[in-house]
Amino acid sequence: MRLSRLRPILVALGALAALGAGACTLLAPTFTPSVGTDSMSAQGIQSRFASWLGPSPAPGEVHYTVAGRAAGGSRVLFVHGSPGTWEAFRGYLTDAKLNAAARLIAPDRPGFGGTRRGRAEPSLELQAAAVASALDAEPGEPAVVVGHSLGGPIALRLAVDRPDLVGALLLVAPSIDPALERRRWYNRAGSWRAVQWLLPVDWIASNRELWPLRAELEELAPRLREVRAPTLVIQGEEDDLVPPENADYAERALVGASSLEIRRVPGEGHFLLWTRGELVGEAILEALERGRRAVSATGGVSR
Repeated sequence: MRLSRLRPILVALGALAALGAGACTLLAPTFTPSVGTDSMSAQGIQSRFASWLGPSPAPGEVHYTVAGRAAGGSRVLFVHGSPGTWEAFRGYLTDAKLNAAARLIAPDRPGFGGTRRGRAEPSLELQAAAVASALDAEPGEPAVVVGHSLGGPIALRLAVDRPDLVGALLLVAPSIDPALERRRWYNRAGSWRAVQWLLPVDWIASNRELWPLRAELEELAPRLREVRAPTLVIQGEEDDLVPPENADYAERALVGASSLEIRRVPGEGHFLLWTRGELVGEAILEALERGRRAVSATGGVSR
């Protein structure tokens, strides 16, 4: 076989090997889609679906999971990063303190898990509308919205578009500063069709939604001043995926929040959602109380 014919194959194999060696963004923890399994039921987690008028074909459905208190009171919405599913928050859905404190809601974002797996949705507006559908299906008080990584800007977009749904924000290692959002070599390699033949579907969906993220963040930037909900940002100081300077950007951009606190965690990286679960869990309980105070002070939504 001629070298010219071999070159695309060699490039694809080399890119795949490189991805396997060091592409941390695409090698974040992956999750096998779980919908209504026996293990979920045993842990008190239920699978449900909400109607979502997303992109064609529409209408569609968003898969989400629920645990904890009955509908009608306090709520926590978990928004996972990329790639991921609701499973990213299983440990929180089964936490006794959180179960006693609120209705816990964790959707699969479009493109992952039980929500149109493999069909990436790069629009932050549509992603926010999708996770909002889970809140609309589980009525209650304005929710604490927990966003990890890419879930961070989606949570902020939700607070901008649907302030009636958001009582407080907890952003964990959020990727929100457009100036810090760059396409890395493995994003470029993952966009090649020859490489995509060799990649898992979740990696492909992840790359496709991350590819236009900078433009999406630039569009969101001028509207961040509209965020009124009390906001807490938790950022690992050793994060090599989402630069810690994103926390500095939050301080500059979220000037309209009724309260804003930045907690920088020494020695922690991007995955403190799992490595420091006790810290995040306590922050959720704090956010629930802050959200209640903010709603009580205004007699309605956190404005």
